[in-house]
Amino acid sequence: MKIVLLVLSGDPEQASEWLQKKYPGADIEPISRGELEGPALGRIRSLHSLRPDIFAVATERLAWQSGQNDLLLFGALAGARRVLLIDAGGNSRAETSLGVVIRTPFRFARESVLSAMAIARSRAGLKRLEQAVKSRANVERSISPTVREGSARYPNSQESAGVDSARTRIAYLRSTPGVGTQAGGAATHINGFVNAATELGAEIRVISNDYLAGIDRTKLTLIDPEPLGSTRAAFDLRNNLIFSAGAMPEIEPASIDLIYQRYARFSWVGVAASLRTGRPLFLEYNGSEVWMGRHWDRGEMLPLLDRFERLNLEAAARIFVVADVERRNLLRSGILDEKIVVNPNGVDTEKFRPGVGGFAARRELGVAERVGERELRIELAPFSPRPESSARLFRR
Repeated sequence: MKIVLLVLSGDPEQASEWLQKKYPGADIEPISRGELEGPALGRIRSLHSLRPDIFAVATERLAWQSGQNDLLLFGALAGARRVLLIDAGGNSRAETSLGVVIRTPFRFARESVLSAMAIARSRAGLKRLEQAVKSRANVERSISPTVREGSARYPNSQESAGVDSARTRIAYLRSTPGVGTQAGGAATHINGFVNAATELGAEIRVISNDYLAGIDRTKLTLIDPEPLGSTRAAFDLRNNLIFSAGAMPEIEPASIDLIYQRYARFSWVGVAASLRTGRPLFLEYNGSEVWMGRHWDRGEMLPLLDRFERLNLEAAARIFVVADVERRNLLRSGILDEKIVVNPNGVDTEKFRPGVGGFAARRELGVAERVGERELRIELAPFSPRPESSARLFRR
């Protein structure tokens, strides 16, 4: 038996081990995405030439893997007798090629209908939120600066609820739709903010569409996604509706002081929660998804994405960026300077410093104990338990 394995995300070795246990003695041949690039017919021929009995696709989490019906059909048309989708959590979806071919027309029809409904609902909801944000902005411009910055704009939830507490209570929203985001840079960034804010005395409740490495699951509210969408944009829009519907009941005005959200494609949950509760939205903005769509990943529905992005930026009371260049980008797009906070990324020098360890790993990898001073010099700023701690790298 021959298994052709395509790893979209996650650990290739873990996927191979899972398949070996499931199909003892099978010949497993890994392939990369690059081997299946090009026109659809060419990709089918490439896979067919490998003569797989089973076409297996591995991803980090099936719940976030869009295009599953396309992957199943791709394997079936390429001649595999069975198509298998697996993820790092041990979840799987297996079908015979005959079953895939029979079910595909009904699946695509259903997915198309659900996608069209999600797009229509998103357009209508976006229009309502745009009007609400504009109305709020008009009201704020009509009152004095003192009142605008005071309790009339953002009433203290602790006082209004009769709670005697000095702790700032934050609803942290993470709605980034996509596989491969449970660990890595984004998760590290989230942990850095959550841990630093907690050390400063804040009480944080994380609401996310997935579990995150390093975040205590008992302190996280999970809103399960659904892997349906005829296009990437439709997938994102539909899951924005799902996430918003699940998150909104979790955000009560009496239990939070502010809303903090990592900006995400086609997401409006932070804006909607801010309007409903009267609490300010603090937006972590790591770059323009519209720019990415135009210059990097050939994004879909860019005019609609631009409206979503503008909605978030205009509704936010504060916008946090990690570099001054992003601040200048926002200023050029018409965002008020007073709303923007440049908050550079930082390094915890208690964990990352010379002499902290790693000698065994360096010996195993054949890395020298010392790096020549002329090659690289690292200067780390002192770490404090504040999000604004930073580090600088200098090459010489």
